[in-house]
Amino acid sequence: MPVRLIGREDVIACEKIQSIAFAYSLDLRELEGILSREPEPPDPYIGHFDGEGNLTACMELPEYKIRYEGGWARMTGIAGVASLPECRFGGAVRQLVQFAFQRMRQSGALFSALYPFSHAFYRQFGFELCQFSPEYEIPAEALAPFRCTAGVRMVQPGAPLDALKAVFSARFSEFNLAIEREDRRWRGILGRDPYKERIYAYLLEECGAPIAYVVLSPEDDGPGKIGNVREIAFAQPRALAQAFGFLYRLSAQYGKFRMYLPGVPLASLLGESYALRGNLHSPHGQPMARAIDVRGALERKRHFDGARYSLRVRDEMIPENDGLFSVECEAGRVRVAQAGGIEPDLTADVRTMTQLLLGFSSIDDALYREDVCVSGNLETLRRVFVRRPVYLTEHF
Repeated sequence: MPVRLIGREDVIACEKIQSIAFAYSLDLRELEGILSREPEPPDPYIGHFDGEGNLTACMELPEYKIRYEGGWARMTGIAGVASLPECRFGGAVRQLVQFAFQRMRQSGALFSALYPFSHAFYRQFGFELCQFSPEYEIPAEALAPFRCTAGVRMVQPGAPLDALKAVFSARFSEFNLAIEREDRRWRGILGRDPYKERIYAYLLEECGAPIAYVVLSPEDDGPGKIGNVREIAFAQPRALAQAFGFLYRLSAQYGKFRMYLPGVPLASLLGESYALRGNLHSPHGQPMARAIDVRGALERKRHFDGARYSLRVRDEMIPENDGLFSVECEAGRVRVAQAGGIEPDLTADVRTMTQLLLGFSSIDDALYREDVCVSGNLETLRRVFVRRPVYLTEHF
């Protein structure tokens, strides 16, 4: 079979391909040292091999536990997609994607997500935009009206993560796609040595309880510096003002700050809204997602008692998703069944269906898309497919 899981013996070949594809320097001696300390890659890799057994393309499949409709679900990411230049346009990536989808369904994943180099390229595999979060740029002086009265302490390497985790959970518990962060990924956000890596984490507390945290690192900006806020989180909306007040304390060092603030009406919080700038083209602000198990996602989606509708989903790559479904909710339980011989209330491609399931789009938003047809039961569809906060909290 040309596609299979990559074992330890092929990791170096995979890293070589990625270094060529993404044009980064690779120290093979350092990599061999890392591999000697780690028996297996932390996340599964799959690879495409030619007839002679040579690796020609690879893909990483990090597995996550995500928030979905107030509960937990499984999601598999796609990352590190790379192929040798001399082997491209031969269908290797498509074969990797097909293999990955089969593996995802077997593992019980409801969704997959990725950060694309091109949205158009990944739409051919059923992925669609699932988040549009600009990277804001805020002049430090714009934060002058905010005051920090909370206690602040720097989070030292190796310190317990419980307080940070509590704030993270409070901030993102209602965001679809928000990931339950493992300790190893916390270490990736916080860094290992703040004095060497220049990554600084600060916890804000009131009455002994954590209310917010800020993780930032400096970036050169001509004669000055920008404070790159790697992550900012708060347990309740008003705690954001405390975090802003803390950032203003750093205005002697940083002329401005960059950050993501999904779901926050930031322009209306600043004294001068014109001071705000947004980078709409940041790749981390425009990830894509795909429903791997439409039926399972429908069963987990919030419905109101008495909801009944039918829908036709088109999916060229996952046959189990392609078909006509009837949906009904009674006593808080959602039942989804294969249907036939009826006119669907809603017809949509799996890309649009993914946006509707996650709440990135409402049914009224979806009506602008050419693949969507609503033939009836519009009011029920409006009550089921509403906008919800969506934010993919990890970069991979």
